[in-house]
Amino acid sequence: MYRVIPAFLIAFIALTCFPAHAESKGGTHEYYFVNGVKLYTESLGHGTPVLFLHGGLMFFDNAYAKQRDYFATHHLIIGIDQRGHGHSPDGPWQLSYQLMADDTAAVIQELKVGAVDVVGHSDGANIALLLARDHPELVRRVVISGANLRGWSPEVLEARKRLPPAQVEEKVQRLAASLPPFFHIDYGAVSPDGPDHWMAMVTKCYWLWGQSIVIDPGDLKKIQSWVLVVVGDHDFTSIEETTEIFRGLPHGQFFVVPGAGHGTFQTRPELVNLAISEFLDQPDNKDLGH
Repeated sequence: MYRVIPAFLIAFIALTCFPAHAESKGGTHEYYFVNGVKLYTESLGHGTPVLFLHGGLMFFDNAYAKQRDYFATHHLIIGIDQRGHGHSPDGPWQLSYQLMADDTAAVIQELKVGAVDVVGHSDGANIALLLARDHPELVRRVVISGANLRGWSPEVLEARKRLPPAQVEEKVQRLAASLPPFFHIDYGAVSPDGPDHWMAMVTKCYWLWGQSIVIDPGDLKKIQSWVLVVVGDHDFTSIEETTEIFRGLPHGQFFVVPGAGHGTFQTRPELVNLAISEFLDQPDNKDLGH
């Protein structure tokens, strides 16, 4: 599917109606050194572990402000700030979903909590699918919202790689200017790289979002975990593409959130939290498909 950057801007706009919460509240805060990078993690609550994976240019605290306390009443909640996001420092690398999925697997192993349930939004949903495909021993159940299979077409990606640096910078500047102000404000408040590094991260996400293949549709059948596939009825990822993800999974459930765009967790938190809770709390010996 041909997808251009304005489609992603729709996703960000869907989040702008909700205040961000950049400061973490309570819990345990630690850094883990994995794969040559230092990743910030938070944990709170007690019970079966649920790992939350944030979307692009966000981080655990401001992505899941309406989920953390709700789920911490019955679960051990774990949040990871991916490379260059939130409290985790950036470095001399380009971002990829595969890279962040491998980082996430390494952190789970360091945590020594056994297999976890995974809840991912947007970029975090894409990471969750790769994590479940490549590291099934680390994953029990998965919830994804706003995932996508494809970015730009290969032709568009190659054409953009050949653009003069000044034209690429212009596109990135337009992207940054279109983002809600709290993205930059929250980033500057917590990033160890400081607010001046913001444009470097926007540039990295510009290329990340253009990745032509996020996960090969044929690889979905390799995921043996039960997956709850969530999408807003006005999400920028089309119902058709989301259905393709659902149909490709051996063990999937499908939930369309009414009156929601990309920001399902912020727009309809009571409804989404309830759906996730019921999905995660089903006994392991119950056939979730019936």
